[in-house]
Amino acid sequence: MRTVATAILIAFLCFSCSCSTPEGATAASDEVSQVSEALVGKQITIHGKFSLRCKVGACIGLDNRQVVHLVSAGSFTWGKPYSEMDGKLVAATGTLRLYQEPPAKPAERAVQHVPDFLYFEVESVQLRLIGQ
Repeated sequence: MRTVATAILIAFLCFSCSCSTPEGATAASDEVSQVSEALVGKQITIHGKFSLRCKVGACIGLDNRQVVHLVSAGSFTWGKPYSEMDGKLVAATGTLRLYQEPPAKPAERAVQHVPDFLYFEVESVQLRLIGQ
């Protein structure tokens, strides 16, 4: 479990996304029209702009400025067909996950930590192109 959490933490540090989001990009599930912690553990479909321009890796930007990261527990290469999706609208279906960093141990100096973030596991997400 610690190895997976470490891999996710490293991936997040690398995946921090500064992608812009297009109009018309939305999040959808059977329950709500945007992603939230209430959807964690549920299979949902989101529609948004796919970006390989996150610092390293990929993310999907929604029109409400939310970002869902694509995180791998192992090593993953973002080649074709992902490069052809870059900057385009996609539908992503998968189980929404939430990364929460464990509580920090007391330290003499301030310690930087990763904020909570929502993500899909790359190995189990289904991506499909839906527009330009």
